[in-house]
Amino acid sequence: MHIRNITFSLLVTLTTIFTTGSLLAQDAKPKREVGLQFRNFDFNGGGNFSAFYKKQKKENIYRRIRMFSGNLSTGVVGEDFKFNFSAGIAIGREKRKSIDPKLEFYQGPEFSFGMGLSTLNEDDVIFNFSTSFGWVLGLQHSFNDHWAVNLETIPGISISANTNGDQGPDSFFFGAGFNNMVLLGLVRKF
Repeated sequence: MHIRNITFSLLVTLTTIFTTGSLLAQDAKPKREVGLQFRNFDFNGGGNFSAFYKKQKKENIYRRIRMFSGNLSTGVVGEDFKFNFSAGIAIGREKRKSIDPKLEFYQGPEFSFGMGLSTLNEDDVIFNFSTSFGWVLGLQHSFNDHWAVNLETIPGISISANTNGDQGPDSFFFGAGFNNMVLLGLVRKF
């Protein structure tokens, strides 16, 4: 009888130690997500896209980085070759709230910085530099533990400066408003 009690106590102690260690190890490893987001599906020389990375910082709090957010398009009009390129990075934070077991609402601030290059004709090249602040509003549906799809919009304000080299006057723009674009994203979770 005494050996049974000692064996049972030892078994409970070891189970508790290993289970607690496993649970703490699971909580200690932050969740991460990577994916691609698309603004449109124009396959005729243009399209807007971004790649993103998200890392869990706390329970329901993620840091987000959107990279290569931009546009690339080319074309020929008459004898003029047209080229447009823009790229940027956006850094933000999102707070998530579960709506049901597979659907989450997320929202939070995002700061972005970008640059662009456009050709109007052979001699005109325009450089653009911009910064903006937006508020991300999104929904994410998880298919399983590894794959999800999300929809988001980012209303905000922006400041932009353009220079036309030696060809014309420089310009400065300020804009604010709610955009009507929706980004569709494919998410890989790990």
